[in-house]
Amino acid sequence: MAVEPQTARALIHSVFDLQRTLRCVAHEHKSTNVGSAEAGVLRMISEVGGRAVHIAEKLSVSAPVLSRHVAELEERGLVARTPDPEDRRAQLLELTEAGKAKLAEIEEARTALLLDFLAGWDEEEAAACGDSIRRLTDTLRTAGHRAAAPLVHGRDPQKEEPLAAR
Repeated sequence: MAVEPQTARALIHSVFDLQRTLRCVAHEHKSTNVGSAEAGVLRMISEVGGRAVHIAEKLSVSAPVLSRHVAELEERGLVARTPDPEDRRAQLLELTEAGKAKLAEIEEARTALLLDFLAGWDEEEAAACGDSIRRLTDTLRTAGHRAAAPLVHGRDPQKEEPLAAR
């Protein structure tokens, strides 16, 4: 059975409420001197590494936004930039040893905090919630990539006629 509009609307409200709550919790319980955005950049560099442009794409931010975060992290000795040997205009990003240690500290602090908050949950409930969040994220990410699919040779890959003809 298809999802009803009121269910989709309620899900949107729940997701936005979760985002607001996470921001508030992160702000109130900031145990490290790294903000949420910078922590996300550290995590993505750790997971993906490589070219800055690919990391920006994965984070869904512009190159200038990522560059500002990286500059702050680099200044603090958490990230290192090196020229890409295949394209000297591009940069490769990697965590320094201090960056790896800081990311581990951040993740340990967040895990401890969430474990405290989830004291009334059991393992099954937490795992089911994680599965649902991952599925929703994957669905939205896939739909977003499809909607933002690049044009191929001046044609919309979804249609047969050239864009100029429309």
